[in-house]
Amino acid sequence: MKPILESISAATSGLALRASAVVERRRMLRQVSRSSNHRLHDIGFERDWDGSILPNGRSI
Repeated sequence: MKPILESISAATSGLALRASAVVERRRMLRQVSRSSNHRLHDIGFERDWDGSILPNGRSI
């Protein structure tokens, strides 16, 4: 019974980590999307014609 509970615990922990990473990524993208075009260029991104944020090819 113990190995089953450990595997369930590990799976739940993995899902929680993944969910928190998704939330953090969305928060960072929202924060970056408010930056000016000049600031985006300084940190290695650029704004596309439709407003999306793209890497500008510089090493980050």
